[in-house]
Amino acid sequence: MITRCLLIQALLWIGSVLAGPGCTEKEAPTAHRRVEKAKTKASQTTARDWCDLHFSAEQAPAWRLPPSLPVRGNGQIPAVRADEWVWLNLWATWCKPCLREMPLIQRFSDQLRADGVPLQNWFLSLDEDPRVLADFLRLHPELGGPNSLRLEKPDQIQDWMKSYGLPAETSIPVSVLRGPGQKVRCIRTGSLHEGDFPLVRAALRQ
Repeated sequence: MITRCLLIQALLWIGSVLAGPGCTEKEAPTAHRRVEKAKTKASQTTARDWCDLHFSAEQAPAWRLPPSLPVRGNGQIPAVRADEWVWLNLWATWCKPCLREMPLIQRFSDQLRADGVPLQNWFLSLDEDPRVLADFLRLHPELGGPNSLRLEKPDQIQDWMKSYGLPAETSIPVSVLRGPGQKVRCIRTGSLHEGDFPLVRAALRQ
């Protein structure tokens, strides 16, 4: 086999024909380049791939909370420090995707706070009947803290969404990230996924 290979290489050299590297295997380097290319593409994923609307610090619109009522407490909207982020989640007890993602939001937020990010979670319910919401929160007290809010008039949410450039018919769940300086930096429509944490963290850094 070795003699045959050497003979072929000699004939190619004599004829000055470059027809390849003889018996040398070349598939592995080609596959390696393909993998490296895929890795490069993945590493270029940014927060813009997670946010439906993403705003730079210079172009971010002002934060405006739609008319809302605290579910419990003294009737006051929670205070926010100038350097804090707010993760506002629009949800409702009848929204199954909302209920599936809320524990994920809490887990992501705990990780962010553990990483040193000053962050509050606000859950804004679109439930029309406050009694339904109250019954739900009695079963899920982890969602009914001082940052649990209810939209005063749920039909006003469409105008609020349009003010940020979202279609009026946008369905919940919706996540809004308010950055320092009271500016909206990211709006995400649709459910979160288990692997979204790196993108959420990137959204808070860009």
